[in-house]
Amino acid sequence: MEPDGVACIAIAVAGLDVSVVDQSTNQPICDATVTAAEGAYSERLNMGACRYSGAYERPGSYAIRAERPGFTARTVTAERVVMSSGQCPHPVTIRTEIRLTPTP
Repeated sequence: MEPDGVACIAIAVAGLDVSVVDQSTNQPICDATVTAAEGAYSERLNMGACRYSGAYERPGSYAIRAERPGFTARTVTAERVVMSSGQCPHPVTIRTEIRLTPTP
């Protein structure tokens, strides 16, 4: 619901913005599978420009898992997305880097 006299832009803002990096080379990994989960809720994050985004307009505390063949999967927990205050609230985007270690 829009406050009186305020026109809110109809956009969906991602609560999560994740980069995945090769621990040994510091190079981005652009073909990982990245998922975010909170309780029974789970979603695969969208990839664009070698970044992964999700939790659109959805506050919560997320466990984020990144995996790719040839690397040890890693989960980062307790990434908390909150809504901004103001007349047109959207999530405050959390930026997270997950570093994957190559498997021997």
